Amino acid sequence: MVVFRRGVGSHRVGHGLRLVAAMLGMDRPTTVVFVDGGTELLRAGAVEDPVELDYLTALSDLAGLHALRESLEGRVDLNPELDVTLVGVDELAEMMGECGAVVAF
Repeated sequence: MVVFRRGVGSHRVGHGLRLVAAMLGMDRPTTVVFVDGGTELLRAGAVEDPVELDYLTALSDLAGLHALRESLEGRVDLNPELDVTLVGVDELAEMMGECGAVVAF
């Protein structure tokens, strides 16, 4: 599982997106979750770097994306082009328990 906690402008976001793309390219199923400030990346128009946007869109298409419901604070401005599934804290904890490794960016 790869968790994105930082938002737009963090150099670590690009590294995380490339890591997930590489893992998917090696047929390693990966769960991608956005929490805290990381949910900012899911807003329409938030990701300006075209390469990072391509990675994010591809990950959405290939693996699907998850966002912690409690981190969104009632926002409804998610990018409609992204496949985002909202999960609660209990669901996130269960998902993490099923993963062999958790990496945060």
